[in-house]
Amino acid sequence: MSFHTFVEHVRNPYLRGEVNHTADFAKMLDECSVEDLVKRAQQHVTNLLTAQRELFSIKMYAAIEEYLNNDIFLLLSLVADALHSMPQHLTNSNKEELKVELLRFYQLKELILNYISEFTENKNVKIVFEGL
Repeated sequence: MSFHTFVEHVRNPYLRGEVNHTADFAKMLDECSVEDLVKRAQQHVTNLLTAQRELFSIKMYAAIEEYLNNDIFLLLSLVADALHSMPQHLTNSNKEELKVELLRFYQLKELILNYISEFTENKNVKIVFEGL
């Protein structure tokens, strides 16, 4: 994957901050209670931290070198950016703020998975991001 392609297809659309309130996951989030939104947000933050822990563990070091190169770190850094405000919203349990943050995260995840499907030959990268 080239950095230019990543910027054009994932980073720039995400950073523009355009939130699609008509997407299927937006409708699904509208039906969630505050408790459901909090659980979803907690799970995504936990999944990100778990993925990072696994990738940085000594056990995974050889796999990173051989199979993942630097692509996965670019993508994980953007996911970390997407989730950085989540702990604050979890503490406040503000339904509207959680919905917007989750919606942005789901849209980013969709961009990443589309990008991986189109531009990477490495299926290990897709497996990591489907789990987020």
